[in-house]
Amino acid sequence: LQARLDAGNLDPKEVARAKDSQKKDFPQGIPECGTDALRFALCAYTSQGRDINLDVLRVEGYRHFCNKLWNATKFAMANLEGYTPGPLPDKAGLKSQDRYILSRLQACVADANKGMDDYDFSTSTTAMYSFFLYELCDVYLELSKPLFGSDPKQAAAQQAVLHTCLDRAMRLLHPLMPFVTEELWQRLARSEGDPDSIVIAKYPEVEAGLVDEAAEKEIKAMLEAVGVVRSMRDSYGIKPSQRPAVYIRCRTADMLAVMQGQADNIQTLCKAGEVKVLGADGEVEFGCGMRPVGDAMEAHVMLKGMVDLDAEIAKLEKGVAGKTAEVKKIKDQMGAASWDKVPDNVKEQTTAKLESTQVEVAALEKA
Repeated sequence: LQARLDAGNLDPKEVARAKDSQKKDFPQGIPECGTDALRFALCAYTSQGRDINLDVLRVEGYRHFCNKLWNATKFAMANLEGYTPGPLPDKAGLKSQDRYILSRLQACVADANKGMDDYDFSTSTTAMYSFFLYELCDVYLELSKPLFGSDPKQAAAQQAVLHTCLDRAMRLLHPLMPFVTEELWQRLARSEGDPDSIVIAKYPEVEAGLVDEAAEKEIKAMLEAVGVVRSMRDSYGIKPSQRPAVYIRCRTADMLAVMQGQADNIQTLCKAGEVKVLGADGEVEFGCGMRPVGDAMEAHVMLKGMVDLDAEIAKLEKGVAGKTAEVKKIKDQMGAASWDKVPDNVKEQTTAKLESTQVEVAALEKA
């Protein structure tokens, strides 16, 4: 970069000033990012108008996204060996995570197409990036790993789902990342009637029959529990190699039914040992730490033999004190003279927040 300044016709003083400015702006230099990453970044910036403040680190982040595309396809190819693309199985033959990812794919397709139609490319890039990174890779691929090779019948269904998601994702991304998507799409197994190049392949459209709100709610509830358990592992300093037992206590019958079907998924994503899903009156083994998962569940992680229990009891007591103070603050707010003037919708939200916080306090005290 600085060699170009030396080869130019700038005054030596200007060259020195320009070099100092470059060192200040790019102390580590400008990383090589590639055409696809730059193109995707420029499309993502379109919401800012014609003048943009280009962040090279963001472009580099999209280069890492290209690497993620490559690695995900590499994983898929290893598990799609011998697979011949065909129609998707009936929903009855799919697990909740299969129905979830196909439903989320439709939401991504809808947002991507809307962004293209409205010339709002940042909407399209956000939808594609979020789907591929946070839903397909972080959730679906992780849940698929234990199943491939262990259950041939189920693996066949997941092969169809995985191939469908990757094929549609590559087609969605192609206008914005033409080179890497062409390369990876050529490596996927072809469906009958596919063209020779992704350039002329049909752009995905929403398939309403694959939208499944129930599956999305189930996986969302499971991910909330997983997030709390992972947070507990981190805060308690539990090593990745350790696999503590996990108990999920549900406060409603509906949530109990949902989480019983998600026990294996929780075990996979939390890297836990045994996972037990209990009803509201279910007994948890002594030695567990507890955190509420909203007002519908509690996550209990076995800490005995792994952490200092006295220190964790002190944390729980601090948590009870904090939540109790929050309850008092809300009650004081509701008891104030100005409460009658508060809009009805705000009253409902405040009342619901009070009830939820009181449930959390009771759960923390019980722990």
